[in-house]
Amino acid sequence: MKEKDINFEDKLWKAADKLRKKIEVHEYKYIVLGLIFLRYLSFVFEERRKELVQDFSNPKSRDFIISDKTREKAVEDKDYYLSNGILYVPEVARWDYIIKNASQPNISEILDKAFEVLEEAYPRQLKDVTPKIYTKSNLDHLDLAYLINLFSSIDFGDDHKGKDIFGRIYEYFLGRFAEAEGKRGGQFYTPRSLTRLIVEVLDIKGKRIFDPACGSGGFFVSALERLERLGIDKSSLSIHGQESIPMTWKICKMNLALRQAEGDIRIGDSYHDDKFFDLRADYVVSNPPFNDSGWGADRVKYEDPRFKYGIPPDNNGNFAWIQHYIYHLAPNGKAGYVMANGALSGGGVEGKIRKKIIEDDLVYGIIACPPKLFYNVSLPVSLWFLRKTKPLPMKGKVLFLYAKKLFKAISRRQVIFTDEHLAKMVEKFQRFEAGQSEDKINEIGFAKVATIKDIAKNGYVLTPGRYVGIKMDEDEKPFEEKMKVYASELS
Repeated sequence: MKEKDINFEDKLWKAADKLRKKIEVHEYKYIVLGLIFLRYLSFVFEERRKELVQDFSNPKSRDFIISDKTREKAVEDKDYYLSNGILYVPEVARWDYIIKNASQPNISEILDKAFEVLEEAYPRQLKDVTPKIYTKSNLDHLDLAYLINLFSSIDFGDDHKGKDIFGRIYEYFLGRFAEAEGKRGGQFYTPRSLTRLIVEVLDIKGKRIFDPACGSGGFFVSALERLERLGIDKSSLSIHGQESIPMTWKICKMNLALRQAEGDIRIGDSYHDDKFFDLRADYVVSNPPFNDSGWGADRVKYEDPRFKYGIPPDNNGNFAWIQHYIYHLAPNGKAGYVMANGALSGGGVEGKIRKKIIEDDLVYGIIACPPKLFYNVSLPVSLWFLRKTKPLPMKGKVLFLYAKKLFKAISRRQVIFTDEHLAKMVEKFQRFEAGQSEDKINEIGFAKVATIKDIAKNGYVLTPGRYVGIKMDEDEKPFEEKMKVYASELS
């Protein structure tokens, strides 16, 4: 991303952020993202409308319509939009209508009406999803006019460029809202570096994808973008997600609708109200709440088939999530997820569960990530990759990558993986899955293929530094010492 582009997104954020003190962050997030949603929806619609007007007006076009009246009527035919995967936008929800009325005292009612008609037009995608809260908010009509005019300044360019610009703005705002909300924000937004890496390692090309802690849908977006890059029809991806927070569920649904995609996204607590109990997915992806204390171990029924390896302690839900992922894998399914580093080496009940999972040969990859990938805290994380059934060359083996030195700092508080970093890590997994010799994979200080016997000798600890040749990994410092640092960041 060019520096001037980053500056543009940052300027847009700073301008919008001026009003945040008037309203709670979680509500303001919904209001702002709703306006960006409406702005881009109208942009895509208008681009298609221009194409239709041009085709219908050109005598050399096979779609030429000689009558002006018939031509005007045809331009408003929904089928010409829907057949191209574009939502037809009713007139009262179009951005030019919103702009024309931006300074009106009743602009909040106009905005609520715009979302109401969109939900009525597309109940499957948008019912109970859009932010019909403008009239109830603490923002007056001048505040709303300010935001409307601000987002009108976005130059999307042509259709192809517009998708890229919109995606970056939406992702940027999601990330900044995550930062503004602190610890809670990380639960609805997963940094793009991580979603892209997991999607690439899993080699997602369609079929069933499931995220039981889907937040704003970042994994789904990265998967859809990968299909587009590969020229694969996005309808080949069957999207399933569960989210416990209703407002975040709405943002996820909007995020998919903006990309002309649909998904079966349900509200509920995955721990105790599994909305997809019978689903066996080809890909399970997730960024769950880390080290979730009080997750409800006492509410788990002992016959619950998800917890075949044991019920984790109530003070940490990490292995409740991990077993949930395993349960939902199809016979040849793969999982990739973000996890707090404590799960790599914790003892007690968690250590026993991890040992059983390793002995069942489900783990095929672990990546140790650098700190500061998340906007809100420097908490280091690891990426886990599981397979229900490993191909023969991978059986009894795990690929460890120590990627803590692979990063680019984009600010004092945040780092990212570049395209080159992603390619380097994905290549190691491709070589591993292709059954190439270990001398083409192993790299001192970075990559190592270890056997389950090697892992057993190390007490079933999965910390990558132990295997790639790092003498003292940060992850192996005493837990209490690390938590003092993280607690100070979260306070």
